[in-house]
Amino acid sequence: MSLARDLSVSSGHTVRGDLRVENHTGSRIEIRTNGQVTASVVDPATGSVVGGFAGAQALPLVVYTVQPGDQGTVPVLVGTASLVPDVGYAVPAGEWQIEAVLDLGGEKWRTPRLPLTVT
Repeated sequence: MSLARDLSVSSGHTVRGDLRVENHTGSRIEIRTNGQVTASVVDPATGSVVGGFAGAQALPLVVYTVQPGDQGTVPVLVGTASLVPDVGYAVPAGEWQIEAVLDLGGEKWRTPRLPLTVT
């Protein structure tokens, strides 16, 4: 699992990118989304969630399929609204990480932490 490109976002704003998903199993993977995966912003030093997207999202079922031995991309939404009062209303500038939970149709899988630059 990796990002298709480096993600950078201004503090207080939102960015969209793509997760690159590799299927090393013998069966296809079906990732259930609402058209995108919503990631959380994580403090790399503590692993604590410090921010994320705050707002409404449409909830259609959009399934991304990755065949065995193949790779695919899944859109990811990253917001920088703060969830921690000590940092203010938005995640401040710096090097952070993102992670998301993928719905594999009854099974949940957490992505590894991936880099995010907030400017």
